[in-house]
Amino acid sequence: MSLKKALYTTVILTVALSLFAADDVLKWNKTPEAYFMTSEEKAAWKNVRTTGEAQQFIDEFRRKRGPQFQKDVQARIAAADKQFKLDRTPGSLTDRGRVFLIMGAPSRSTTNRSVAGAGSTALNSIEQQALIGTEWTYDADRIPVELGIKQLKVRFVADTRRGFENIDVNLGNPEPHLARAAEVFSNKYIQTQAEAAQRPAAAAPAAATPAASAPAATALDPLWSTTPALNGAVFTGDAFLSPREEPFYAYTLYVPKNADGFHNIANGTLVTLVRNEAGQQVVSERTPVQLSAYDSASGARFVDRSVALPPGKYEGHFAFYGPDGTTLLSSHRTSFEVAPKDVPRASALFLTSRIDTLEKQEPLDPFTFVATKYAVRADRQFRAGEKLGFFTIISNPTGSPQPQLMQKMTFKRDGKEFAKTSLEPAQVTQTGPNTFLVGLSFDPDTFPAGHYNLELQVRDMNAPDGSPLRTKGYVLTSEFDVVK
Repeated sequence: MSLKKALYTTVILTVALSLFAADDVLKWNKTPEAYFMTSEEKAAWKNVRTTGEAQQFIDEFRRKRGPQFQKDVQARIAAADKQFKLDRTPGSLTDRGRVFLIMGAPSRSTTNRSVAGAGSTALNSIEQQALIGTEWTYDADRIPVELGIKQLKVRFVADTRRGFENIDVNLGNPEPHLARAAEVFSNKYIQTQAEAAQRPAAAAPAAATPAASAPAATALDPLWSTTPALNGAVFTGDAFLSPREEPFYAYTLYVPKNADGFHNIANGTLVTLVRNEAGQQVVSERTPVQLSAYDSASGARFVDRSVALPPGKYEGHFAFYGPDGTTLLSSHRTSFEVAPKDVPRASALFLTSRIDTLEKQEPLDPFTFVATKYAVRADRQFRAGEKLGFFTIISNPTGSPQPQLMQKMTFKRDGKEFAKTSLEPAQVTQTGPNTFLVGLSFDPDTFPAGHYNLELQVRDMNAPDGSPLRTKGYVLTSEFDVVK
């Protein structure tokens, strides 16, 4: 539930908990102070059941951060309440107020009327005039370095007639960045308070993350001698860079409902074999896994995996065995390349209808960018009522951390041009120092049933005049079906 729907009308952090009603104490997680819970504290709060447990939790939350935290956050709340009040909602409980509390004032802000907010595809002219779009841009000097990004944009859509405001969320979801920034802000006070109380010896500086090195070669697995057969499953994979610029390869095995041999199979063993250009086997993993339901309607399931690899050319053999560990249900062999971290490239164009926001992101989580997991819809079959999204990861578009990416889309239905867009600013989320997610989602109900080809062109207008990255850029294609 959105924080703007919280029940409080104002929060003063220095007021004792005794002033709150018992029920209000249990709703503390809806207050602006709770914006700064760490991921561990959010998980712990889910186990709070009584007012006594809630009060103990809040007391510990404040003790860990010290009085300066409360003073600083209270000052931000007062400023937000003054600047961003919306109808009867205090400013600190609006989305703009929440972003202001977490990030501070933006580097710049732009506002325009008559914007289409998320889900507002059928607004009349009066309703359109009531909508106000605001975009806040945070440049590098106002972003915690721990986020590893150079710029953050947050778009708001406010309806002045109805008195509500939303963050405009598409594939460029700022929420994981905001969650991470809030945790960074909070941890600084926690660390300062702990050092003041314990005065520990200075810690040795953390060692730099080493570049990926070639895994030791092992004897070839007997699976290499088998003939690959997917048996109705669908394989998709590509190479990426982690937020720490560690190269890795990620893949997914997608199992449609009618895939041969997978009936009543819920778990098994996933095998990952990789050999280098010299034919040496450098990865051999057998991992017990559960097949995850892709959605509640299709009956499809999937599992994905990733493996760290240094730059180079490889061949991979990927397989899924049944619960007995001996019945080979599906396997696939493919050649792929892992590029150096400073090489300009675009990943494949992936399709998705499932996007999950995570509490945190591990360095090599497959198809996960800025703590948002984009589960690949590998069969490329979309039904009425579900979102269709696409994304690609652009690495080093100009060799510069400040690209100006523009995109153009062309759709063909059953071989004939169906729709296209002009060259327009791309929906971009920075995923690492020099990597950017470009994507969009839309409703397949706007597409008649049929077979479609999508061509996405991404150009960087900050590339030198006349360079291929500026005049043509990356041209990516994918196919999909819309079924009613």
